Amino acid sequence: MMKRYGLARGGSLDNAVVIDGDRVLNDGGLRYPDEFVRHKVLDCIGDFSLIGMPIMGHVVASKSGHAFNHAFLEKFFKEKGSWETCTMANDPA
Repeated sequence: MMKRYGLARGGSLDNAVVIDGDRVLNDGGLRYPDEFVRHKVLDCIGDFSLIGMPIMGHVVASKSGHAFNHAFLEKFFKEKGSWETCTMANDPA
């Protein structure tokens, strides 16, 4: 279905987890029992890293994705009173 819509053009069983309904089609199944969660966490870290500066904070997300992460950051930065930028002294050690 994804290929039909022009997505996953470089995707294959070698570089992606392919599912059909509730079945994993890859030989050997998932590499880790929590592979889907790991993927979501890495997506969130990657999306948040695009702001170009470290984040000192705590993120709790449920069923998020790229669109949600982007919408969250967009709204977050519009709310000027909810964040600030700061500099940290270099640690000489």
